[in-house]
Amino acid sequence: MILSARGISARWDASCGHLPSLVIDGSSVLWSAPWRSDPRVQADPAIPMVDRRLAGTFVCAPFGRDDGDDGPPHGWSANAPWRMTRAGPDALTAVRRLSRGHVTARIALRNDHPVLYQTHMLDFDRPCTFAHHPMFALSGGGTLTANCRATLTFAAETPVLPQASRWDGLAPELREYPKEKAEDFATLIGPIGLGWTALARHAEGDTLLTLRRAEQLPVTNIWISNGARGDHWSAVRGLLGIEDAICAGAGGFAAALTDNRVKAEGVATALPPGRHVIPHAIVRIAGVHEVRDVRLGDGHLAIHTDGADMTVPFAREHFK
Repeated sequence: MILSARGISARWDASCGHLPSLVIDGSSVLWSAPWRSDPRVQADPAIPMVDRRLAGTFVCAPFGRDDGDDGPPHGWSANAPWRMTRAGPDALTAVRRLSRGHVTARIALRNDHPVLYQTHMLDFDRPCTFAHHPMFALSGGGTLTANCRATLTFAAETPVLPQASRWDGLAPELREYPKEKAEDFATLIGPIGLGWTALARHAEGDTLLTLRRAEQLPVTNIWISNGARGDHWSAVRGLLGIEDAICAGAGGFAAALTDNRVKAEGVATALPPGRHVIPHAIVRIAGVHEVRDVRLGDGHLAIHTDGADMTVPFAREHFK
């Protein structure tokens, strides 16, 4: 299904809950797997649906490997069809049953807002992790900034960061996207309040923001995939995941339900049973900027960069 408003369009794939395409002011924002059109990959039952249809952004419940309920990676929200309950030119609502409850998604666009607005209402009958999983494409490198207070790293296939390490604030090695081959993973521990991560894409000439309420999603997982994996992944270059979440980083679902490295930083790693309404946004800004701060204004975002202050249209009520 195609959603569109003035200056922005998105495509939703209800067969697996992925949003493969987001175009803002003529610029493609999200990365989509080239093997989505490869019949050999699509017919291989050994590859989970989430990997066969991997594209754009989707939500995970739970996040990562499901060693708690023995479900598919990233949960049924990323591996099975959703049921549409409402659809219009610029917004949709859809629902999906999960192993620990169900989720209702509302995805919306607005005229002249360079923003993908998403709200997920989660009804859990047992504790569960949750994450947004947007993947961004970089054809010529990029610079990362975030308002985090700590960085943790985990074991990775082809790391560029020291493994099992910790830094105060953003790890310096994460600021620039690696030129060498890499398959790496880090977890940023966020502040309380509006949490933001900014990616300045050099070749694309823009800056992308993810926004969340950090008291709900206290971490941001950074996934780097740059030509270091085999099989159908061998041609992948310049993929960066910025995954706002409540989870134990790369520790898995079972780890999130007990003591873990992320919890030791003083934040929750799973949502309790009950209802949770979780807003999230992806924003595109023209120009390459080093973002220093982001604040909600009346009808706009106020963005402080290394060069100047700017505003972009934004519905403040999205984060109420």
